[in-house]
Amino acid sequence: MFGNMVSLSDYDGLNGFGTIRAQDLDELSKALEAGYQVVNQTGGSALRVESLEASLKVVTFTNAHIKLWKKIPKSPAYSTVEEYNQLSAYGAAGAFSFTREGELPQATDSTYTRRTQLVKFLGTTREITHPATLVHPAHGDVVSLEAQNGILYVLERVEDSLFHGDSSLAFDGEAEQWDGLDALIDPTQFIDLEGQPIQEADIEEAANQIVEAFGYPTDMFLGTRVMSDLVKTFYPRERIMLPAPVGGQVGHAVNTIATQAGVVQFNPDVFLRQLESPPAAATSANAPLTPQAPTSAVGALTTADWAKLLGTPAANTEFGYAVTACNRFGESAPVFIAANQALTPAQVAAGNNIDLQVLNAAVIGANPPEYMKIYRTRPLAAGAAVSANVNDYSLILKVPVLSQAAGVAAVTGAGGGRDLNFLIPFTQIAYMGELTPQVLTFRQLAPLMKMDLAVLAPAYRFMVLLYGTPILFAPQKFLRLVNIGQI
Repeated sequence: MFGNMVSLSDYDGLNGFGTIRAQDLDELSKALEAGYQVVNQTGGSALRVESLEASLKVVTFTNAHIKLWKKIPKSPAYSTVEEYNQLSAYGAAGAFSFTREGELPQATDSTYTRRTQLVKFLGTTREITHPATLVHPAHGDVVSLEAQNGILYVLERVEDSLFHGDSSLAFDGEAEQWDGLDALIDPTQFIDLEGQPIQEADIEEAANQIVEAFGYPTDMFLGTRVMSDLVKTFYPRERIMLPAPVGGQVGHAVNTIATQAGVVQFNPDVFLRQLESPPAAATSANAPLTPQAPTSAVGALTTADWAKLLGTPAANTEFGYAVTACNRFGESAPVFIAANQALTPAQVAAGNNIDLQVLNAAVIGANPPEYMKIYRTRPLAAGAAVSANVNDYSLILKVPVLSQAAGVAAVTGAGGGRDLNFLIPFTQIAYMGELTPQVLTFRQLAPLMKMDLAVLAPAYRFMVLLYGTPILFAPQKFLRLVNIGQI
């Protein structure tokens, strides 16, 4: 016992160390344990008080991610139809104003145009049961929390629609959505990057194009990925003093860019992402039924621009298409083309378009489609199998339906379902322009507000509402940079 080493044999007969009898071990296991159970709690775990973090952890977007809505100038609206006048010319273009001595100058007239924009309505309804307001809430007042959540939900819809809204997507009558920048900007005001990442030269060219339209660019809205790729182009030009200081900071942050037209503010917007893919399933129970599979054919037009995507192909190239039906409630599940559409090298060189035809579902149901979204794959090799993976498709067209009757053509080439390869799948769009009240404003008939509903059950119901519409007074003083690729 008094040797140079101590072993477990020195503790024979003692239960506090070393081995323990099975009977004693069984008795010990009966001691109360806190455990880790969160369901069917028994024993000591039933006495354990749960520890819930007091602050709510937000894993989705927050108010900080809303960019364009915060910066767009606001002005009051006084009617559901907002009218404004445009002065587009001070006189006849190209007319001379020189006269001979004592001669009466020629008469010239200014050019005025009356425009209108319709106010649109957005909102969400929230409901909290009365018992939910009586329990001790983990994160503050439940009604206030849902009001805040409703506001952010509406603002996310507003932010997206300020870019992508399109009032032309209505079957018969006035669409519920307003026109966003995609629809408001003059269709000639764009720069096509043809799938290449954005560069300083592209921004300078865009600024110059706006200046030539008598604008002064102040802001640029672009996706966070596009902004990141732009910043990466500056890395090779970084300079660091050597020896570098201990704990020195590296990297490059860019907030503005100086152009010949002035300083332009960057506004990276998390809601500006690559052209969307179709949903795997219907986004709402009131969405239209899935349309029938589209068919396609090479058209006779020579205005398509396939070369910017394919170059000069040595062999046939194929594309797959997917289509969804949409209305004001949501988007249907996608349907895929039965056979990929092939383009020959000669058709690519000639700029032939691809005409699409889509039939409505055999049974329309209670919520007919108002417009269709058409998605396309990247270029495929000849003989490639048709993909049913929604992630292989990207949005290229949105077109109103021609008919809402069951089983008849909803989209055809003559009706706008023509693929000219204007938008390249899986690319992004950025926007630049003069963000001043004289150029762009949001007319509010009613600001963002909370309106309580009648109490018809032991529950509180309320709406979060916004009435208004964006107006771009000078459509040429904004510009889109389309088909932005990634590094």
